[in-house]
Amino acid sequence: MRRPSRRAAKPATRARREGLAREKVFAVAADLFYRRSIRAVGVETIVQEAGVAKISLYRSFASKDDLIVAYLENRNAGYWRHIDRLMATRRDARARLRALIAYVAGRATTRGYRGCPFINYAAEFPEASHPGHRVVAANKREMRDRLADLSKAIGAHRPGQLADALFLLIEGAYASSRTLGGSSGPGAALARSAAALIAAHLDG
Repeated sequence: MRRPSRRAAKPATRARREGLAREKVFAVAADLFYRRSIRAVGVETIVQEAGVAKISLYRSFASKDDLIVAYLENRNAGYWRHIDRLMATRRDARARLRALIAYVAGRATTRGYRGCPFINYAAEFPEASHPGHRVVAANKREMRDRLADLSKAIGAHRPGQLADALFLLIEGAYASSRTLGGSSGPGAALARSAAALIAAHLDG
């Protein structure tokens, strides 16, 4: 059998190198964006921390905006993968709703939590024309839709109203985690407040 030539192997080797460089750039950028804020982190800082040449970044991401969108899409996909795994372990809609609320409460009251990455992004980029808003809006719509489905499934009299009220509680817990976070902050009341709302919409 004829062996592949060295010349034929080079493109594959180059592709592997570029793939590894992309992964490194993305991992470093995602960490810095979340810990330091997106606007505070420039391309120079990313490539320096990643230990790659700037061209390695631009081979994978045409601009910093493209990297921001990739970061948000990755966060969004990871968030819902985790939620889906969480939901799969609960047998009924009420247990799934409680689990979702408990998960958010746990995140929002964890010491050192830096807040919801989508809320953080929206605060940094208020201009609606920035491409990341598409991802953020999709994340928040998904949460609202899931809450509506769960509210309907548990038999709430006005599932849309309950879903919106729960959505506001969740957003408040995420937002307050940046100012009054931790286990003694208002986020700790999320589960109790949600339970009271749910009870009112089932009994009223």
